[in-house]
Amino acid sequence: MNIKGLSVFAIFCLIIVFIIDFSSFKIPELIDGTAKRAETLIYTLCISYIASYIFYFLNVYLKEKRERDSILPLIANNVISIIVNNQSIIKALKKLPINSSLNDIPSLEEFKELLKKVDPNQKAPMFYKDKTWIYLFQNRRESTLKTIEKIFISGEHVDTKLRAILLQIQSSLYLKEDYAFNSYSYKKETLDDYSLVFHKYFLLIQELRDFYDKNLKSYYEKSLPNKVHVLIPVGDDKFKIETQYRKKKKQSL
Repeated sequence: MNIKGLSVFAIFCLIIVFIIDFSSFKIPELIDGTAKRAETLIYTLCISYIASYIFYFLNVYLKEKRERDSILPLIANNVISIIVNNQSIIKALKKLPINSSLNDIPSLEEFKELLKKVDPNQKAPMFYKDKTWIYLFQNRRESTLKTIEKIFISGEHVDTKLRAILLQIQSSLYLKEDYAFNSYSYKKETLDDYSLVFHKYFLLIQELRDFYDKNLKSYYEKSLPNKVHVLIPVGDDKFKIETQYRKKKKQSL
């Protein structure tokens, strides 16, 4: 039972205690002497539960919440780093600007068409001067695996579903060391034979993105500064500096 359920039951117990202590209501006497004993038993159980709830809330829940609120923004930052890191591959394949938004992954057929145009031993666009696609794949592979390990260090604060998604990404064929396009010994001039490998991998990245949006985005936003300074064009190649404030969402228990 989560904290809300426990809190509701604690309030219910408080109401029972209040009724017994301050109202004229009495439990009906079905058998001689049972009403008073039943009332005492119920009262004792309610008081015990309330005391246990207060101890749990102060010594366990609040401590765990403080730890969670300090660790989950770090996990959120690492997760969004994995997402952005891998989306850069799709942007390179599509020759999109690095700062463009990317909401959907290519279909299997779209991957096949995109990968037909890629010679992994030729220069990759946008990212590294005079570096090949294979260098880009290896760079993204290494940073993805290192970031996953950072997340796993967070231990019990890593959600079970998040852990499952990351383990699938970690063990994917796409990230296998020295596999095809992850090796400088790769000699083929296209990558379309590996469109299924790309598609399955980026479906996992999309699943990770969906989990982030639902469970971690608010923690990432909490880690952002309250205000940022941005350049606003005012015409004639002139700019002004404007301070923008970010609205913080209220966090519930």
